[in-house]
Amino acid sequence: MTLPYYRLMGQIFVASKTWHSVPDVRETMSKAGLTKDEVDRGLALVEEGQGLVARRRDEAGGDRIAFHSVHQAAAEVEMWFQTVRFSLRDRVDDESVMERAVDHGIHAQDHTVTVIAGALRTLGVLRTEPAIEDSYSRQRSLHDLIVRGQTLLAKLLECTQVFVADASTSRHSTVFEELRVHQRTMNDWLVDFANTCETIKDKPLLLGLMGYLPQGVGLPAGGTSFAVPLHKRAQREAPDPSEEGSTSGWSVGRQGRNRENLGPGFVEPVFE
Repeated sequence: MTLPYYRLMGQIFVASKTWHSVPDVRETMSKAGLTKDEVDRGLALVEEGQGLVARRRDEAGGDRIAFHSVHQAAAEVEMWFQTVRFSLRDRVDDESVMERAVDHGIHAQDHTVTVIAGALRTLGVLRTEPAIEDSYSRQRSLHDLIVRGQTLLAKLLECTQVFVADASTSRHSTVFEELRVHQRTMNDWLVDFANTCETIKDKPLLLGLMGYLPQGVGLPAGGTSFAVPLHKRAQREAPDPSEEGSTSGWSVGRQGRNRENLGPGFVEPVFE
């Protein structure tokens, strides 16, 4: 099982671009085994992946309404970027922190890949930057911001499946098999990358910049269902890069009088 096609492209893109643009990341990851050749291969995989998606659209067409849903979901993630910006603007004075969180300048040929890569970077920085965590007097506010971004990203990734799904109007096209093969190739790259990240779990800031946090690193990201409950029990273990699909339903959600969201920890809901 592999991760969604666009999730792979976004993750490889942000990791590879960060390797090239941030000296500390480049030095640390190179020592851990992520060489320039592998990084450049990752960028080539993303470029090829974008080309296959474009070819799929040309050859097979698609549901215009479904395509519109992708663009709408991407716009919602971009609006979340602005929410993050406004939330941090009055809390964080360090421009370098703001740049890492929201002004990262990551641009792919495919706009949707750009949005996904940016979301992974922003979520990674929000979860690992001490200056951001310290700026929130109520940690739940930061957790809610992270969960909201994670939820919108999951929605966008689900919508993007239409770009790689088989189309009955083009049964004889070879692009679908090429997409499946390329998806497995990108997944193999990400598995190797994830194994490298496991060796530098003591450097969460660098991992956050690359948008990939191994299990146990950084603040919890929360769940990824569209109606995820906003409390710590919504969190889940980091997924295996070789597994596919988003996960939902970690808890019963907001029940009764919303009491499981009160206080610093989880409170069992009551039904009265």
